[in-house]
Amino acid sequence: MEVFVALVEQGSFTKAGNSLQLSQSTVSGHILDLERRMGVRLVERGRAGVRPTAAGHALLLPAREVLRAERNARMAVQELSGLLRGTLTVGGSTIPASYLLPEHFARFHAAHNRVRLRLVTGDSAEILTLVRDAQVELGIVGARPESDDLEAVEIGGDELTLITAPDRPFADRESVSAEEVLGQPIVMREPGSGTRAATEAALAELVPGSRTPLHVACEVGTTEAQKAAVRAGLGVAFVSSLAAREDLASRRLGTTKVRGFRVARSFYLVNRPEELLSPAARVFRDLAL
Repeated sequence: MEVFVALVEQGSFTKAGNSLQLSQSTVSGHILDLERRMGVRLVERGRAGVRPTAAGHALLLPAREVLRAERNARMAVQELSGLLRGTLTVGGSTIPASYLLPEHFARFHAAHNRVRLRLVTGDSAEILTLVRDAQVELGIVGARPESDDLEAVEIGGDELTLITAPDRPFADRESVSAEEVLGQPIVMREPGSGTRAATEAALAELVPGSRTPLHVACEVGTTEAQKAAVRAGLGVAFVSSLAAREDLASRRLGTTKVRGFRVARSFYLVNRPEELLSPAARVFRDLAL
């Protein structure tokens, strides 16, 4: 097929051979073999050079499609080979970076252990900026991009859950009211935290006009610090259900539902247009999805 297309495009056996680095006799042999397989004449010689017959014209388009598919197959194999080395940089906002990406990293590393993985953390806005600037190839964030310059696919969700020390109030109860929560010391994230803002807004909606302010026992800068403070008996806290999963399973923390309280959010995998991604990033994206 490659020799046939070159012959039609070049118009002579000699030129086709030169373009493919083959001898004229080899080109002739390929064409004769192809004509025998097809059972028809594909080209004819004339004073103006070699021209395709009607059958040759019919074959030309599918022959080019075959060659295009062959090139694509080669590229796919070459890209896969390229996964064996290099560095893939992924960005994650706080919760995905701590509780989602490590599992994805482990699965990817098991299959492609010559690729060095690098994790960059920040808030969602920071990670989106890094993706746009191509400083990271992929990001997992808690907010869908508002502009259409990035591709975004929802890959999971999370919600806030109330945690308590196993031996503290609420630990053995199936549910409590928002008013009861307001009467407890609470371990809060720092002012400006999205988790804190969502917690305060949800409680205010459940207890409108309440004169009982939140009893903030302490403010901390991370979810891990919140959990540690709750285990130490400082109070209760609202944290990511993903962050609390292992502590609840091991009974280092207890949990209870707050009636009417539900703060849910989605996580999104974001990247620049797919054609700009490296082979490693494409495979990691497929794995995460």
